[in-house]
This record gives sequence, structure tokens and C-alpha cells, in this order.
Amino acid sequence: MEPKETRIVDAAFDLFIRHGYPKVSMSDIAAACDMSRPTLYASFANKEAIFAALVLRQRARSDAATAQRLPLAGDIAAQLACLFEIWVIEPAASVIHSPNGIDMMANCGSYAPRALADIYDSLEAHLAAVLAPAIGPGGTMSAREIAYILRVATTGIKASADSLPTLQQVVAGMITMAVATVGAQRS
Repeated sequence: MEPKETRIVDAAFDLFIRHGYPKVSMSDIAAACDMSRPTLYASFANKEAIFAALVLRQRARSDAATAQRLPLAGDIAAQLACLFEIWVIEPAASVIHSPNGIDMMANCGSYAPRALADIYDSLEAHLAAVLAPAIGPGGTMSAREIAYILRVATTGIKASADSLPTLQQVVAGMITMAVATVGAQRS
């Protein structure tokens, strides 16, 4: 992302957290960036494009963190915990302290549906890659199927989480169930 676009996305994020996505206008974002609306529109067509850029920036950060931290994780449980920490817990921790942040998590699919689908597709691919070596050829569920279920569950828990401890507890339970499922298939 170019420095001007980064400045716009950062300012918009601050406004979204402070006032709520629905209440922030392009004029508000332009004023926060100390730029004219035409200059803002030269970078982003609308508020939805700014929000999508925010989501895609998070995906890039999560992909980079995954490349760096996942190889250091031990067994399958540690690898799944690493992925969920990077892709779910850390992003949620940055916004869950605010009612407007919770709204952004819950309504991200309305605000930036394509960007959200992209980030979840990436998470699902990482989950499947971790699960695949642990699932034998005769398993009742494939790594892709388990990864898909985990991704769909993640969507629901992020949309309904109202506190970080609750989110962490549910994620820990999902990891336990996934590891048990993989273990049962190997037996």
C-alpha cells in the first residue's frame, strides 16, 4: 500500500473505532487525513473500498505472521493454536475493546464482503495445509472439509464474541475438537 493510502486506511480505522463504521463519511475521513475529498476519492472510490483495504491489509499481516511463526509451532494442536492466534485472536483483540469494533467484526461481511471472503479463504487454506499431513487416506473427513468447518465456525464466533476471554475459550474448544477429529480418523 502506498504511504497516502496507508494514512487514509489508518485514519479511517481510528474513525470507525471511535464513531462506528455507519456514522463515518468520506468527508470525515478526508478531514482526518487533512486532504480534500477529490484527493481522497483519487485513492478510494468509497468508504467500502477503504474498509476492504483495511481487511486486506490485515490478511497480508496475517499471511506474513503465519510464514514467520507457524514453522516454529510443534504438533498439530500448537500449529492450529498458532493459526487461530494470528488470524482470529490478535485481530479481534485490536478491536474488541470497543462497541464499534465489535460491530465491525460482526458486520464485516456487509461492509467488505469480497475482502472478508478473501481473508477467510486464506485462513481455510492455511488450516487445510496444517491438517492434511495428520489425516490418513482413509479418513471420513478430508483436511479441506475440517478446515472449512473451522472457518465457518470462526465466522460465527467472531460475529458473536463480546469479550476476548470468551473468544479465546471458544477457539480453544474448536482446536480441541479438530485435534480429536483428526486423532479419531487415524485410529
